[in-house]
Amino acid sequence: MRIAIFSESYEPVVNGVSVVVAMLRDGLRARGHEVTIYASHFPGYKDGEGVLRFPSRMTKYAPGYPLAIPYAPKLRNAFFSNPPDIVHTQTPFLLGYIGMKWAKCAGVPIVSTNHTLYTEYTHYVPVLPGSITRSALVRWMRWYYQRCDSIVVPSGPVSEVLHRYGVEKPIHVIKSGVTTKQVDSREDFRKAYGISSDTFVLLYVGRIAREKNLELILKSFRAAQESCSNVNLMIVGSGPYEEEFRQLVGDLGVSKNVVFTGVLDHKGISSAYSAADAFVFSSLTDTQGLVLCEALTTGLPCVAVGAGGVPEVLEDGVDSILTENSVDDFSKAICKLVRTPDFRAKLAAGAIQNSAKYTVDAMAERFEKYYLSEIERKRG
Repeated sequence: MRIAIFSESYEPVVNGVSVVVAMLRDGLRARGHEVTIYASHFPGYKDGEGVLRFPSRMTKYAPGYPLAIPYAPKLRNAFFSNPPDIVHTQTPFLLGYIGMKWAKCAGVPIVSTNHTLYTEYTHYVPVLPGSITRSALVRWMRWYYQRCDSIVVPSGPVSEVLHRYGVEKPIHVIKSGVTTKQVDSREDFRKAYGISSDTFVLLYVGRIAREKNLELILKSFRAAQESCSNVNLMIVGSGPYEEEFRQLVGDLGVSKNVVFTGVLDHKGISSAYSAADAFVFSSLTDTQGLVLCEALTTGLPCVAVGAGGVPEVLEDGVDSILTENSVDDFSKAICKLVRTPDFRAKLAAGAIQNSAKYTVDAMAERFEKYYLSEIERKRG
């Protein structure tokens, strides 16, 4: 198959969507398919083959995220000179709209993945009241997805949300895969950050953003420290909430036991997983949580709030402990992992076993079958 993927988020941008797009690209190519990526130009970044970039501009509202300029005759000519068999957009916004328009002109199927509950991110559009932004988003998403042949979501709750918005097109749940594997760098990584070998390390990997509900992790960590000694919290990542988050760490009096690594490359993240004893996740809005899949792959038991798409990834008592959105419940789960190594080992074994569902090849195979069915349905 010839597959065209349109995405606002793509390398070198680092977020869940860009990671999924890169893994899907590699998985499909490994299965013999031709994949072309259409993305925004990123200044100074050199692409490999099969990437076509729209002209772009950086804006103060989204630093690090180039905004595509939709006028690109060379890209349009390249698309229509050898049309793909299917177009897969990754957002319902500008490049998603272009991908949909071109697919319809070419008479090929148009499918789109809804990765994110966009209505939970209206605080990034401060120029309008949140209620107005949410209402506009819902109307636009309904309009856009109703013009696709079908939609992909990473979890059932996202499907339910789209149905509430009035989307009536077929919706398919396809879980994303991950590539992180166990590495043997536990002690070296700990030494680099001044963590002793006998310290119990809780790990968070991801954006430091308000919607991640990270205050719960910090307050639960402080509560756990009162009854569980020698516990550290490691934060891998960065984001718009980082300054406030660091201030909260100081206000709660846990600065000596919280380690910030900043953004790490893929090898560094794998090393961080190997250095940890458990993974913590507090988001109420994540549609799947790729970092949870990465934690499972590296054999880390998780403590996570059982909200959003989390219960479709983690199994309570098998590979994780799912909690309520409360400091008391979350901190008790942390202490249980610290105090009961046998239970922790049981969850670690369950994590490794369940991680087989989240390989890149398994994801690519599911999308391969999905694309073929959509192409056949369009022809039939």
